[in-house]
Amino acid sequence: MSTKTLTPKFDPGSLVLIDEEESRQFVLVVSGHRARMEYDRTPDRIFLTQLTIPAALEGLEIADLLTEKVLAWVESKGMKLVPYSPVVKAYLRKHTAWQRLLVKGVQI
Repeated sequence: MSTKTLTPKFDPGSLVLIDEEESRQFVLVVSGHRARMEYDRTPDRIFLTQLTIPAALEGLEIADLLTEKVLAWVESKGMKLVPYSPVVKAYLRKHTAWQRLLVKGVQI
């Protein structure tokens, strides 16, 4: 008897980043599941604190996709970044071009 894991099908380009300001989180809804990145912010800075990916979406690189969309949002708003999330820090180490968003003096 074999068990088959169903992989959610989605088009990454069609996923829209939702900024839920009242709960201080960005959300991507993928196949009915909510991937979330929590934040705090000031008018010119954003502090990315925690990333939560539902178990059903693990292994689909949703963390990278959500991080990329959030970083693009940060840049579009002209804000600077302070990453507290280990996942975001790891992403920034791999994708060094995004380090241009870091608040001066912040180490990853």
